[in-house]
Amino acid sequence: MSVINDYILKDRGYSNYENTVDLPRHRWYYYKEGFSPYLVEKAIESSDIGKDDLIIDPFNGSGTTTLTASVKGYQSIGIEVNPFTSFLSDTKIRNANVKKLKEWREKLIDSSDKGADSPLLKYSTFSQNENLKKWLFNDSVLNSFEGGWQLTDEIKSHDIKKITRLALIVSAVQNCNARRDGKCFRYRPNWEENGLGKESFLQVLSHNLDTIIEDIDKQTITQKANIITGDCRTKLKSKSIQPFKLCVTSPPYLNTFDYTDIYRPELFLGKFVFNNKDLYKLRLKTVRSHIQAKWKKPTQNDFGFLYQQTMTHVNDNIENLMSKNIPMMIQAYFEDIFNILKLLKQKAAKDAQIWLVVSNSAYADKQIPVDLIIGDIGTKAGWYLKEIGVLRHLRKRKTKYSTNVNELRESVVIFSNSKP
Repeated sequence: MSVINDYILKDRGYSNYENTVDLPRHRWYYYKEGFSPYLVEKAIESSDIGKDDLIIDPFNGSGTTTLTASVKGYQSIGIEVNPFTSFLSDTKIRNANVKKLKEWREKLIDSSDKGADSPLLKYSTFSQNENLKKWLFNDSVLNSFEGGWQLTDEIKSHDIKKITRLALIVSAVQNCNARRDGKCFRYRPNWEENGLGKESFLQVLSHNLDTIIEDIDKQTITQKANIITGDCRTKLKSKSIQPFKLCVTSPPYLNTFDYTDIYRPELFLGKFVFNNKDLYKLRLKTVRSHIQAKWKKPTQNDFGFLYQQTMTHVNDNIENLMSKNIPMMIQAYFEDIFNILKLLKQKAAKDAQIWLVVSNSAYADKQIPVDLIIGDIGTKAGWYLKEIGVLRHLRKRKTKYSTNVNELRESVVIFSNSKP
């Protein structure tokens, strides 16, 4: 087993989300961790899938797979544990009466202009507090958001309610004093003088609603995907999920990122969680790719030579890890991937394929060949490995724990349910 370094899809934008910023519906929310819809199209083309066949994504994220399938007229199921991104993927495939949506647009802007007291005022780091030097949102942004949100309770159309609520959440995040940067938030330069408030919120909200209305008017969804909110490690066991022909997905990378924390603003703004206890419960439902929770300890470790080599290295270099729990996290991550691939095997049609986008990681100054290890794991789960192709190399920030690893390989691992 080896990696194809001169892969036909390499450095052509298949693994990044940047090429979606101008695409209808995809552009409603920029999801940095997503892959390109062109990868889904390529997988559909390569797998010879028919209109009656099912496409599935057990880590649906912002819904690139399900939206692309819906636009192309294919049946699809998306499973996503994060309730905000599940809401996002479900909203992007909504149709709506444009005339009525325009009417609610005016009401929404008016209600946001009037505002209402936000429940997030003085909560945690969301707003200005005498005990804080920095805060995510200025009070007027949160109050304008809340004024609009309360109006959406009056909207009877489920589609329009979801669409307007997404526009509100996106507009608030675009008026945040900090921006996402890797696994954390970094405050914008001169954030205290940037003037983000009611006026900037209303301006962005107006623009976002116009964009959504334009896209819905031009692009009608004819085949609506089924979006399931929950942990794919349990949801894939459901008898209601029929055999699939194609799976295009990207599980969380083995990078210690806690995505429940990264999307904390959206989760609280959208009232998907109400306190840190809710957030922690959600964290426990995610794949064990970070150390921000007390997981159930893994028990499986028979994942091939490269995995054993990796575990020997990290265990022999505990002093060069940011946390002593990283070896257990690595074992738990691959155990989760193995069990998910076994569940997918049970739900696969005879000639099904899996396209899995993954990235290598670095611990104790050594690059962990995640793609190759998953190749071993997939065959152990009963899949035939078709190929592992490099999509691009990611520049890695230097840390005191991995000073000599400058870049990480991002690959697509392709499995088949029938022998090549």
